[in-house]
Amino acid sequence: MNNYIWSDEAFNHAKECYPQECCGLILDIEGTHTYWKCKNISGLYKEKSFVIDPIDYANGEDQGEVLGIVHSHPDGEMGFSYTDRLSCKYLDIPFYLVEPDSQSIIVLYPSEVND
Repeated sequence: MNNYIWSDEAFNHAKECYPQECCGLILDIEGTHTYWKCKNISGLYKEKSFVIDPIDYANGEDQGEVLGIVHSHPDGEMGFSYTDRLSCKYLDIPFYLVEPDSQSIIVLYPSEVND
């Protein structure tokens, strides 16, 4: 069991998006950590990558402070890609990877990336 209040929403979003990667934000809205669904605009590569729709990101920022970025890897691949690691470091924000079938979440913090 995990301690993320937003996890059920993220797991459901990952199921809805399968076989594509889902993506979203963790927002602090008036002290509550909330999952904010975003559209994956990664073009032809949505099964292997994600790009958050900038409108969705901006709308999320309008609602609260962005605390993290969430995405899924379809079919249970629970490891951050090289691109995930670079993006985490560049954006200086934690990345969360969700896997709905096992109800698993892993997190990567920018300080952990030495690539």
